[in-house]
Amino acid sequence: MEHQSNLTHPASAQVRHLLPKEIQQQIATHPCYSKQAHQYARMHLPVAPACNIQCHYCNRKYDCSNESRPGVVSRLLDSEAALRQFRSIKKRAPNLTVVGIAGPGDALANPQATFATLKKIRAEDPQAQLCISTNGLMLADYAAELAAVGVHHLTITINCIDPAIGAQIYPWVYYQHQRLRGREAAARLIHNQLLGLEAAVTVGMLVKVNTVLIPGVNEQHIEQVAQAVRQRGALMHNIMPLISAAEHGTFFGLNGQRGPTAEELAAARAISSQYLPQMTHCQQCRADAVGTLAGCGQDEATPPPSGYKLAVASNGETLIQTHFGHAKRFEIYRFDPQQRQFIFLETRQVAQYCAGQQSCPDDESDKQLIIEAVADCQTVLCARMGITPWRALEQLGVTPNVDFAFQPIVAALHSIAAKLASQTSTENADEVCHY
Repeated sequence: MEHQSNLTHPASAQVRHLLPKEIQQQIATHPCYSKQAHQYARMHLPVAPACNIQCHYCNRKYDCSNESRPGVVSRLLDSEAALRQFRSIKKRAPNLTVVGIAGPGDALANPQATFATLKKIRAEDPQAQLCISTNGLMLADYAAELAAVGVHHLTITINCIDPAIGAQIYPWVYYQHQRLRGREAAARLIHNQLLGLEAAVTVGMLVKVNTVLIPGVNEQHIEQVAQAVRQRGALMHNIMPLISAAEHGTFFGLNGQRGPTAEELAAARAISSQYLPQMTHCQQCRADAVGTLAGCGQDEATPPPSGYKLAVASNGETLIQTHFGHAKRFEIYRFDPQQRQFIFLETRQVAQYCAGQQSCPDDESDKQLIIEAVADCQTVLCARMGITPWRALEQLGVTPNVDFAFQPIVAALHSIAAKLASQTSTENADEVCHY
């Protein structure tokens, strides 16, 4: 018995995509596969720095805390540090169901780090859904091993199936100790991608294909891509707009290649939807993204969840011991009145407000970016905070709180949740409460 997929596709599409019930169950708690899974969180562990191909739309940067795009991380992790970060977040984020490796390079160009991390996470939490993103060059070689370690969800970026088009996207491919260029490089990559897709499907993985839409390069080629990946067993298609701002330093960005318009993106998705369900809520996440996709990139008719939100200044600790000015990231939680507890939403990377007592930046715009990173929260928890950011936050209606300094984050969340629960009934579940 088959059921209608809850994967979304353009309303104009005439094809109804049906998925077996067992597959529906596998994707029900994976936010990247089902828009209805928006309440579940995912974590990308940045353990894979190297890449074996070069794309004209990619520039892997580090320490870019204010950028949200693939290939960007604040810091790399080894497998042990990745496990510690997973443990830290999982303790206070029971809705964390998905752990993936998405770079900042390619997961399978870094097989030792990737498999070591996957095995550690699987041993720590056998219920975690493991997934990776790859360009597919080495996928056929590792598909069986990925399945054996517990990877059930896989993303392959396939931008074309024509080497002439691929030569405009990939300047080189490094394969079997040789650097290939031009059409030869593209032909090798495409051949391996399609072979790897078939291998992954054969061992039982659910495969999502990403395609970067590049006007003037591959926008007329989307139907052929969709047909080819559907024939080889892909589950869904995610057509992403090219990110081509010049400040990112990519080849396309520096040479004036524009991204697609909303109309061009919608047209490409409509064409592809004849063959595959479409992912329309993708956020082109950083390689160290943590949190839910709720309210991010969804249809305008689906508003983000409202309610009391709380930020915790953190550098990865389980205690509230980070000074606001020394925080490299903020963990964001939303109070759920029905569950009477805080639900983990995401981690927001920031540049440090103050790198040290003697070296606080003079750039007020940088400071303002950090303030704005938590401006949608009602409370910010930290160990200490200077009077200047304290007043700036209060002017925005955000309450700084240092009462829980050096206490466990989990304990602080429970304490505040208990007070909020006493003030809030389930009939007022959508009302914003203030603590």
